[in-house]
Amino acid sequence: MTGTTEDYSWRDVDLHVHTFASNCGYVPPKRLLEMARAGGRKVVAVTDHDSAAGAVAVRDLAAQTGDDLLVLVGMELTTSDLGHVVVFGRGVEEDWGWQAKQPFPRAIPEHWLAIQAHPFRDKVVQTGDRLDVQQLPALPERIDAVEVWNAGDVLKKTPMLRTALDRLSWDYVREHGKTAVASSDGHRPLWVHSFFTRCERPLASVDDLVTQVREGRVTPHMQPEADLESCRALWRRRAVIEWHEAGSDWQSKAAAQSYTPEESAQLLGTFQRVRDLARRGATVAQVAGEMGLTAEEAADFLHVVEEETGWAERRAARLGTLT
Repeated sequence: MTGTTEDYSWRDVDLHVHTFASNCGYVPPKRLLEMARAGGRKVVAVTDHDSAAGAVAVRDLAAQTGDDLLVLVGMELTTSDLGHVVVFGRGVEEDWGWQAKQPFPRAIPEHWLAIQAHPFRDKVVQTGDRLDVQQLPALPERIDAVEVWNAGDVLKKTPMLRTALDRLSWDYVREHGKTAVASSDGHRPLWVHSFFTRCERPLASVDDLVTQVREGRVTPHMQPEADLESCRALWRRRAVIEWHEAGSDWQSKAAAQSYTPEESAQLLGTFQRVRDLARRGATVAQVAGEMGLTAEEAADFLHVVEEETGWAERRAARLGTLT
């Protein structure tokens, strides 16, 4: 964490990260590696929806560079009974018969790790001072850990429920005697490593991760609040753009998140102008000068353009395979 000289680069890992291999992912494998190296991290975990393809791509890219980065291959299972469950272990990337929306497979190999992801997502409603919480299923013994902090919930989807989710999740962990972990659930680059898990000792392999989590030798961590607030602000900039580019009812969604029509129009207008400049090869400095933005704002809008362009290209490719 900030303010210490101790090296956590082999101990800290974000256990829930998505790449392009997830339909809802915006992170190219190459960018994920670049971010890890820029942050001085030595361990990267990848957990795409019902597929290990993204994790394998990251692992292969890391191997090509010849550095000592440890890539943990995982997958986020979409189950019919427990919602989303993250798994890690040797052989996860092989064809072991998994298909989405099946019950959680209790007979997964003993050397695999299973983590209940965001257990209270979409199950908590707050009306004034009243909190309505749906009852969750009892966790099977084969689940080893639970995400007590998930950035997708506490920063993006339901930030107003952060305190409630924190209490409910910790109570859930204690009730079932599971290990607590923290993850970003990063679908976009800006979320990655905002929340993470710290291991007691440096990680040597995926087997080592399984052992340390099962023995409770890990603790959930988060970045400083100032960094988390920056994540919230950057997501707010992306929200209307993402809804608009996805073809959803962005006006209604924006209104529900307290955006004014003027704010939404300004965001979309800036994005579209920056996209036009990017297509002409404009640099950060040129975008900043042309648009009257700071260098930081220009760089971030260019990142949004890159993310949305990659998503649109992948969506078109997937649709093309269906026609």
